[in-house]
Amino acid sequence: MIRIVYANLGYSRAIDGSLGHHVRRAHRHLFTTERVQRRALNQVRERLDALQPDLACFVEIDRGSFNNGFLDQMRILADERHTTVRIDNKYGADKHFRRLSVSRGKSNAFLATRPIRYAARYLSAGKKRLVYDIEIEGVRVLAAHLSLRYRIRCLQIGELARWVAEREGPTVVVGDFNLFRGASELAPLLGSGRLVHANADSGPTFRLGPYRATLDTCLVSRDLIDSCRVSILDQPFSDHQMIRLDIEGVGGDGGASGRAVLVADPVDPAELPSEA
Repeated sequence: MIRIVYANLGYSRAIDGSLGHHVRRAHRHLFTTERVQRRALNQVRERLDALQPDLACFVEIDRGSFNNGFLDQMRILADERHTTVRIDNKYGADKHFRRLSVSRGKSNAFLATRPIRYAARYLSAGKKRLVYDIEIEGVRVLAAHLSLRYRIRCLQIGELARWVAEREGPTVVVGDFNLFRGASELAPLLGSGRLVHANADSGPTFRLGPYRATLDTCLVSRDLIDSCRVSILDQPFSDHQMIRLDIEGVGGDGGASGRAVLVADPVDPAELPSEA
């Protein structure tokens, strides 16, 4: 079995989506103290310790920005179990962000405890464009965070569908798709019948006061659906829920390889390694 978890961490501001938190903690969008971040990140660590995922993918994680006191949140989450640790700016590898830029440090990331191959790819439309293309134990995983703008999101979903079609085989597509108009937005990805919306009936994954929506999405290929189990897990430190995906009959015992943890710097996509 392999276990994959995905979570939008909300930059570890400890805002759970309730109206009370949004009112009382609104200042944290401008600046969040290290104490608050560490408390939220420790909750993430505790969840990782309990779940022991083979692959953990995160969006809205901060590598260090002026409004989080330049704290690298990934270094708090990674430990000796992780054979690969990757974090990249979600807006593009070809941009050089000034120290006080509002975009500096805003990232996506993943941790892996098994041997993997991966690439950091960037969609051609939108501001949030980073997609991790990962292969673990013969399963391809695409992890994304898509645009808030409907028109841009449609372009991104169409491009993701073309990327999925690049290769046959077991495939998972997961991330914060911001599907504010509902699951019908997934038509380009689901139209061929190859992928199934695995958490379609698992309940909402996002909270904003009384509003609930399934913004975070897990799609799996039909050759995996009978061996998959999807769970939605509460995150008191974020307005998004965590997705846990267990895939039976894949991989061995998944013990760590003993290699040193790699914390990779964002680089030009042409220089990204194909194996880690």
